[in-house]
Amino acid sequence: MPVVVAAVAAPAPVVASAADGINRGEKSDRLGQRQSSPPAFIQSQPALIQTAALFAPTVLSPQAVSFVVPAPPAPPATLAPTSQVTPAVASAPATAPTALAYASPKDVGTAAPFNAVISDKAKKSVLDPNIDANHAWLNNPLPDNAKSAKEIKCLAEAIYFEARGEPEKGQVAVAQVVLNRVKNPTFPNTICEVVYQNADKRDACQFSFACDGQPESISEPDAWATSLALAKKIIGDDKTLYLAEVGASTHYHATYVRPDWASDMQKIDKIGTHVFYKTYGGGWE
Repeated sequence: MPVVVAAVAAPAPVVASAADGINRGEKSDRLGQRQSSPPAFIQSQPALIQTAALFAPTVLSPQAVSFVVPAPPAPPATLAPTSQVTPAVASAPATAPTALAYASPKDVGTAAPFNAVISDKAKKSVLDPNIDANHAWLNNPLPDNAKSAKEIKCLAEAIYFEARGEPEKGQVAVAQVVLNRVKNPTFPNTICEVVYQNADKRDACQFSFACDGQPESISEPDAWATSLALAKKIIGDDKTLYLAEVGASTHYHATYVRPDWASDMQKIDKIGTHVFYKTYGGGWE
């Protein structure tokens, strides 16, 4: 004959005798009790959470039940003759429920500021956002060694020997061409190597002062001081010195000469006594 389980109508304590053979205090901790229907005031407030259970109540089969919970005031029921007890899963305590809220990972409004804080992406300084795709190398950073005393001196020498007679804008323009070559993968990747490229070839180097057969002696201290100060400032990433009219130019020549390579390049501007050019394809072409 199946054993009938009686539902407890109220959470009143159940007094057990020694004859019960059951630790009621222990069992009641694990026994899930639920009301068959919510009170009237709960029904009138459907948004109020009554209980919060981690799992759905366990359904006990008659064969698995080994005890009967009596309904007061009837005397306690006797144990069924079986040696196996299957406890019910306890529901959460009848206390005020706790609501935990999690933002969706797709919530852009929440994710954006979070990503901005933890982002490990390197911030790139854009020198010219309007540069064309073929000359995008213009926005490449200078190598780490560019700020060394040796590299600054090489840039100052290019300014001094190539443009010390020019106004400041003309001197900055020459320096910008040097740095453009450092950034361009076609040329060497240090300032000194760019300035003195092919210096061992008479009248066939990149900057004429380096292979014209004349000694590179500094005879004008004031002009040298100006060249050195400009070199430090330009290498220091001072965007205020960037000349958009020079842009990605990698070549220039004096106004009184006409090299054969000029016809193969795009003329950009004339500043002082120098005419500046950039390549069509970004490299040599």
